Amino acid sequence: MKSIPLSGLGTFAIAARHLSFTKAAQEMHLTQGAVSQQMRQLEERLGLSLFIRYHRRLALTVAGARLAVQLNHSFHDINELILELQEEETSNILTVSVMPSFATKWLIPRLGNLQEAYPDLQLRIQANDREVNFQRDRIDVAIVHSHVHHSKGHIVPLMKDKVFPVCSPAFAQSRALAEPSQLAQVPLLNDDSEWRFSSPYAEWEKWLLLANAKGVKPSRGISFNRGDLAVQAAIAGQGVALGRTPLVMDDIQQGRLVMPFSPVLDEGHAYLFACPDMQRQREPVQQLLSWLVTECYQYSPEDALTTPDDLN
Repeated sequence: MKSIPLSGLGTFAIAARHLSFTKAAQEMHLTQGAVSQQMRQLEERLGLSLFIRYHRRLALTVAGARLAVQLNHSFHDINELILELQEEETSNILTVSVMPSFATKWLIPRLGNLQEAYPDLQLRIQANDREVNFQRDRIDVAIVHSHVHHSKGHIVPLMKDKVFPVCSPAFAQSRALAEPSQLAQVPLLNDDSEWRFSSPYAEWEKWLLLANAKGVKPSRGISFNRGDLAVQAAIAGQGVALGRTPLVMDDIQQGRLVMPFSPVLDEGHAYLFACPDMQRQREPVQQLLSWLVTECYQYSPEDALTTPDDLN
């Protein structure tokens, strides 16, 4: 079938609504002859009769009536979508995908700062730890881990993801923790999030190798499917967890956690700001990015991967 001109379908929808080429021509600022010609060309392209042409009036054929109904629905949906897109383009609302642990331990405690800096900015936060599909999930921006983000778009690295053991001060004191090898005698708390590594104990195994701590079996400990749960268990004095930089620094600075051992595992992973290229110039996106970069830098200058000056 030959290609169908969209203008012809639009003209048909108007003529079908009026059941008059003359009224359609008036609405479209065309001549009656131009509309009549477009309709004949459309019928030829489709190989269908759309109108019954009486001496002084028009009627739709069965095919024409069905096509008119479908076009009315389609044009209505397109118009609604355009209005929605226009509203989104000028809206201060951002739908943000954030990993649950990062949202709980880092983002939520800082939202007051964001509202103070940008009072008109409205966030709709969706917590999930799967790879983001911006179009499918209708997400504007995302804060993701480099392990699970592989799609194209605008990417800004925010913060290093370093890993090290943490526990409550009381736990460290009661067990007199001084050497990594002592971990063989204390409960270990494991984050076994499947999206990070092929083995649920890979992080512990890599850190233990780095610390030369032999004879420690992380598989005998308690496992959680989220990092913030493992950290919370450590705060509660249930054992030693592997802390991630953005999930534990506040608790360390406020005395709820301590680092009993010095080795830090850094495999080059990071937390990233990501959004589609078409979103990057929106003012709300720029506001959120600027705030995130500033907060990450203030949180841990040595771990921040982008500085506020880098955005200028």
